[in-house]
Amino acid sequence: MIKTSHEISNIDGYIKYNFFEIHPDLESIIAEDYFTYATEDFRKQEQCEALYKKNFYDKYDEETYKEVYEKYINNENFKAKAMFIYSVVDLEKYEEFVASNTEIANPNELTLSYSVLDSTGVKIDIYNLTIVDISFVF
Repeated sequence: MIKTSHEISNIDGYIKYNFFEIHPDLESIIAEDYFTYATEDFRKQEQCEALYKKNFYDKYDEETYKEVYEKYINNENFKAKAMFIYSVVDLEKYEEFVASNTEIANPNELTLSYSVLDSTGVKIDIYNLTIVDISFVF
């Protein structure tokens, strides 16, 4: 696993960090600026919203796919997870990955985990995603 941490905030010495654990086989799909997620330097909100619109609102009619809207599209927790994925995964790199990996033997092993750490040593796990979760939002 590739493990990286990046400072999110520092208020009066209380520091919070993004902490990523990335399977080496997924490193190739990670955006160069993934570490800016949840920081003041994050600049991809509009891009993430556009991807969510394209992959969900534009793809599924609300009347025809009521259950999909109820379970996923209008679910704020699901939307937050999708926005996280759009923030850290580079679309072009992901498309190249898919083209060169038409079959994956153990998809549950290809994981991307995200946690928040603080300067007191507390770790809060936020997302533990597999390539299956990532592919679902694209």
